[in-house]
Amino acid sequence: MGKVKSLLLIIFLNVSYLVGGENEIDFDTLNISAKQIKNNEKTFIMPGAISSRDEIGSQTQSIDSIVRSISGSYTNTDQSQGTVQVNIRGMTGLGRVNTMIDGVTQTFFGTSADNGKFHTGEGTLGNSSFGAPIDKNFLVSVDVEKGSFHSGSSGLMGSANFKTIGVDDIVRDGNTFGFLGRFGYGTNKVGPNYMGSVAAKTELNNGYNVGALFGYAGKKLKQNYKTGGGDNIEDKKILNETFDPAMPESDWNKKYIDVSPFNPKELTQKPNSYIFKFELNSNDDIKSILSYRKYDNELAGRKINHDTYQFDLNYNPISELINLDFLIAYNKGTQKYNKNATIFSRSDITNGLSAKNKALTIDISNELKFDFMNNIFLTLKPGVNYIDNKYTNSIDYENTPGAYATPFQPKGKQKIKTLYLDTNFEYDILSIATNFSLTNWELSGFKPECDVNTNCFPKAATDIKKSDTNFNYSTILSAQLHDLFSPFITYSKTTRAPNIQEMFFGSNYGNSVNPFLKPEVAKTWQIGFNSFKHGLLSDNDSFGFKVLYYKTKVDDYIYNKSFYTTDKFTLHLNSANTVTLKGVEAELSYDMGSFFVNASYSHEKSDAPTNETYGGDMFGYGKIAKLPEDYATINVGTRLFNEKLTLGAIIKYTGKAKRIHPNDYDLGREPTDDPNDLFASRKEQDLPNIPTIYDLYATYKYSDNFNLKFEVQNVFDKDYVDALNAFSTQGNQEQYDSNWNELYIFSNKARGRTFLASFEYRY
Repeated sequence: MGKVKSLLLIIFLNVSYLVGGENEIDFDTLNISAKQIKNNEKTFIMPGAISSRDEIGSQTQSIDSIVRSISGSYTNTDQSQGTVQVNIRGMTGLGRVNTMIDGVTQTFFGTSADNGKFHTGEGTLGNSSFGAPIDKNFLVSVDVEKGSFHSGSSGLMGSANFKTIGVDDIVRDGNTFGFLGRFGYGTNKVGPNYMGSVAAKTELNNGYNVGALFGYAGKKLKQNYKTGGGDNIEDKKILNETFDPAMPESDWNKKYIDVSPFNPKELTQKPNSYIFKFELNSNDDIKSILSYRKYDNELAGRKINHDTYQFDLNYNPISELINLDFLIAYNKGTQKYNKNATIFSRSDITNGLSAKNKALTIDISNELKFDFMNNIFLTLKPGVNYIDNKYTNSIDYENTPGAYATPFQPKGKQKIKTLYLDTNFEYDILSIATNFSLTNWELSGFKPECDVNTNCFPKAATDIKKSDTNFNYSTILSAQLHDLFSPFITYSKTTRAPNIQEMFFGSNYGNSVNPFLKPEVAKTWQIGFNSFKHGLLSDNDSFGFKVLYYKTKVDDYIYNKSFYTTDKFTLHLNSANTVTLKGVEAELSYDMGSFFVNASYSHEKSDAPTNETYGGDMFGYGKIAKLPEDYATINVGTRLFNEKLTLGAIIKYTGKAKRIHPNDYDLGREPTDDPNDLFASRKEQDLPNIPTIYDLYATYKYSDNFNLKFEVQNVFDKDYVDALNAFSTQGNQEQYDSNWNELYIFSNKARGRTFLASFEYRY
């Protein structure tokens, strides 16, 4: 760790020396702020399935709602993690979706503790999932790319890049100092939510400038909220029809059964976040940013700490052949568990238990531009990307009985080295963007010894190292035939190597480790068109529209399934069948000043297999990721009094959605003709119909420096279960009547009507 921080400091000092020299050279001006490159209009200008959202930090909608407002994008939600889990077209997790913050892949893998009541039928096992730890207040935009890729940022299904605030987002033009503050509070256990950031910049004698930014953010979000209709989420109880009054009451014989989906006291979030940036730039050719982010939270039986150190450099002199980008970042995530916590129903391993993730990212690229005969343009961008990712935990495996049968934060190392080349060819109305990457990946970890399982190999305990090299490509062909009709077609091949958590999954010693996992391979084609025009119906309006159809086929799809030898074990496998995902996505924007509407719609069909670990009785490794059959978001409103007052409504429609069947036995599993298949694939179960949710808001811009916002979420206080929430499938969601017939419970209700008020002040 010390070496990495020292390396970042040395690099920055060298750049400082370079920039601060006495020789004056004229360079092109470069913008450094994320604010200056954000633009919702590029959703309708850029060909392909590319979408953007701006002004994230100033919105009172959650980060999940903002991502879900993008067609083809969704989030898996889990109140025990405190992270953002981006889902693209029904897939989520490291490698399937490349979730980035400021261009850096996020590798954090969180595991929450149990609530301690699992074996009484009222509790839950902890959940585990990949996610990005970040405070929404520090974000300015997100760019989502689906079905194609550029540079070294390919994910199997796509990527999402969140961008954080910079000095120029705080300090306005012509000023040397700036302040940005936000505060919000709400009913129904929401708030407070606050952020304060200060920044300053000044110009040096030789035309160079220096800037610095510091920000602090925090919030409090409780989970003992009222659901639609006024019930409290922690008071979900049903009459126990098998209760025997002649017997003494106990955990197994009581009049009422607690069917609350979680214990709200364990899920109260109070994260604190910090951001620091130091920027040193010339007015022409060099921009450099040294940044540090910190995220602290205490949630679900453990303390979460995540630190990011990052250095960015861009060198762009007056030359069409040099536009050099360099990035180096170091992420460190730590989870320290409370002494009274239990992990996978075990309390004997949590005394001093911790898990760590360390990741080093380096990316170097250079852009070259060529102009042939003033009407043929070619851009080349060769580069290299390197990720060194490591997971460790503090369990003493040799002296802890059964430790190798506890799939807690598998240990291992992951290295990914990528050579890439982005090309863009333009002639008249035609353009072809082609991206190539050659990726070498390597996984290493430990495989415990096998039991009598004859299919487990190698038998003895051994260190495993596996590597491979894969070639990926992406092509986008587009034609700007008209402002209202710019068609495009794309085709891509992407590859995802297995993760540490899949290959070295430890549910039953060596039986559950599969060193023969192959990478997933996805081939996607998309066809659609863009429309974008200023002055469609009036001189000052703007109109944007994008619609596309896509189809993805995934070979060697990785899933997990349970088997039995001397005991049950779960193994990750490559599917023998090709997985197909296909759908339609559309986005619309119209703004005439006094009236605006933004809308998105998604529809998808998928035949991806379910995972054994999706069940509430298992190890909580991820949850069902299949998108609702269709979903849409509409944001419509009007601006009054010289656009000082904005009144609007956000309408959220969700079609048929599913959860994993809560029964662990035959009723919850697909039929099988194989008598030896004791654990057939888990069934999916429809959630109750999700009503359309309406949010109303009003924003008043008192001045350029101060604005107020009021919002009512879930205006009609609808009672519903949200799609893709981790707590929808728990053991207590299946109960029995007096005749021992199954009763299926859907108690994991979303937050009911909530009033929010907030303000934002700039100086």
